[in-house]
Amino acid sequence: MEAALAAPSVRYFNPAWFATVMGTGVLALALAQFGLVGLALPVYLLALLVMAALLALYLTKLLRFPQAALADLQHPLFSQMLPTLPIALLVLSLATRALPLGPWSIPLGQGLFLLGTPLIFAVGLLVVYTVSTRLKLPLEAANGAWFIPPVSALLVPMAGGLWLSSFPQVWQKELWVLSGLFLGIGFFLFLFVLPSFLQRLYGYGRLEPHFLPSVFIGLAPVGLLVLAPWRWLEGGAQVGLVPPGWVEAWPVVGLAVWGLGLWWLALSLLLLLDTLLVESRRAQFHFAPGWWGLVFPLGAFTLATLALFRGLDSAFLGGLAWVLLLLLGAFWLWVTLYSLRAWAGLGVLRPPKG
Repeated sequence: MEAALAAPSVRYFNPAWFATVMGTGVLALALAQFGLVGLALPVYLLALLVMAALLALYLTKLLRFPQAALADLQHPLFSQMLPTLPIALLVLSLATRALPLGPWSIPLGQGLFLLGTPLIFAVGLLVVYTVSTRLKLPLEAANGAWFIPPVSALLVPMAGGLWLSSFPQVWQKELWVLSGLFLGIGFFLFLFVLPSFLQRLYGYGRLEPHFLPSVFIGLAPVGLLVLAPWRWLEGGAQVGLVPPGWVEAWPVVGLAVWGLGLWWLALSLLLLLDTLLVESRRAQFHFAPGWWGLVFPLGAFTLATLALFRGLDSAFLGGLAWVLLLLLGAFWLWVTLYSLRAWAGLGVLRPPKG
């Protein structure tokens, strides 16, 4: 009762809220890619405003309550959410690249990319180092949040490839090489995490309802493993670093990767319905910022589906891409509504109940 009446404080700010920017930014990016620029622009501006507000709160927490920020790093779940900050920067960079924002869009997008890239490396490494040296997590603790470090790394080659030609020529080769390094980091980290998560599902049964949205996070690395090598190779071809034929062959490889995403989406939706349709489990499905795990991964998979439709000219993929966009919009509205309710009265800046 005392916790519920405590005054709001940035001490209790959850870094997982940066996933709000990820979800809103990817919706803006998807709307732009589908040609719905009139809808994409206000969503993009909303993402920028939310990013500025959340960044101000988090920087205040770092300055005023450094011990609380350190406790987040040593928390088994909150620590996995810390990379959402640099991920949000890269997502905004990608959305900036996709929209007609005027001459200031190039320096803004480049700046977000150059700021987010080293932060992704540093924060992801710090999280894995801290968890492996300060915590001893059982396999039963595995959840979809473990996919976040590989997701963060895979965004670098995607953004790097798209922005590559806009940088001075003297930078291009080194930026392309650097982006390729992150492609390897993300790919192999995904391969390490995937079997751990599946073993947890097989060995320990049903996930607790509050972990359910994290299952959808597995869609993100799959979608990005379709898009990131593709955009990285395209960027390299545009500046003469790789043969164009490499780019032309990628959709065939990407389609095989995409198949895992379709299977994962079906599994995730089944698990979600399994919870929502049973009253006893639905009653335990309380809102948390982790619900944004329903949005960004679906956005990444939607963008991958659209890209493959355009690369392969498949009517099946084209129709499915539009269905996924509608589902993405529905999930975004659903989670946004609950987020607004959570922020009403600044309840999210109070100590957790219990």
